[in-house]
Amino acid sequence: MKYNSEPAEKFWKSLFHRLPLAVLVIALRLPGFCPSLFAQSPNPAATGPARDNPGGFTPGWTLGTRFEGSYSGDGGVYDLGSALGYNFSHHFGIDAGLPLYFVSSPSTIKKNNSGAVSGIGVGAFFTDLRLNYPSKSLNYSSAIRLTAPTGDTKKGFSTSHATWNFANHIDHAFGDFSPFLDAGVGNTVMDTRFFHRPFITFGYNAQFNGGVEYDPGNFSFSASAYDVAPWGNQTVISRVFRCGASTKCNAGGATKNRRSFTTASVSAGAADLVRDNGFNAGIDYKPAGSLDLEFDFSRSVPLQLNSYSFGIGIDLSWLLRPHVH
Repeated sequence: MKYNSEPAEKFWKSLFHRLPLAVLVIALRLPGFCPSLFAQSPNPAATGPARDNPGGFTPGWTLGTRFEGSYSGDGGVYDLGSALGYNFSHHFGIDAGLPLYFVSSPSTIKKNNSGAVSGIGVGAFFTDLRLNYPSKSLNYSSAIRLTAPTGDTKKGFSTSHATWNFANHIDHAFGDFSPFLDAGVGNTVMDTRFFHRPFITFGYNAQFNGGVEYDPGNFSFSASAYDVAPWGNQTVISRVFRCGASTKCNAGGATKNRRSFTTASVSAGAADLVRDNGFNAGIDYKPAGSLDLEFDFSRSVPLQLNSYSFGIGIDLSWLLRPHVH
């Protein structure tokens, strides 16, 4: 986007010096930085790097804090936190974080399972290896995400397995319009800025998202269609149905019910259990260089589910780069 970050940095520096040191310590410990500071649409390597920084990454330390999530008829999934990283060059960087989740279950689930509300919990520790190669002819960025099973599986905050995802993004700008394509592969279906799913998965899959972004200034607008193409055995772990003493933990045997996450904590089945497709739309607004606000919508066709998402992100990298003004 087109903006001047200097007034924003002066504002945040002034605000920071007025806050107690304890607030900064808390901010640095908040888990769950969402990858959207270097772009999260629909995976850790989306449109941000080339669009926001035509020269590539800014070498040095990076720090960001973000609160985001999705609400749908199947519940609300939100995460909050920070991540610390380092850009070794204009083209390669690494960062790491630990999400803190807030989950609410709808009344339709709580009616039959009083302990269904997953509540608060720490998710899987992650690290991202990022590449960024902006070009006038074609912008390309990619990321490899690795996670450790640090979250509570009974709450749907971890698959109990280490996971990996390899994501790629390409785009080309025609004036203010930028057609883009995201493609990735991994052993879990990643959340996106458009859709924080009420469940997590374990099993091989490929994810695709293609569309166009219109970026005339501080506001940008995007529309796209997505597809999740899994293969092999799949496991679905619910975030909105908690496994309790008086409730069924496992769906039992292989199931084809794509909505089994509303009635059981763990479900297993073939590829069709996770297969998904639909469309997304989003609005992003940067009132200042370090602040990012967004609102998104996603429609899952197989689940017949509408999700409404938001994101509030603050880039705090200037705290670690005092020489940059």
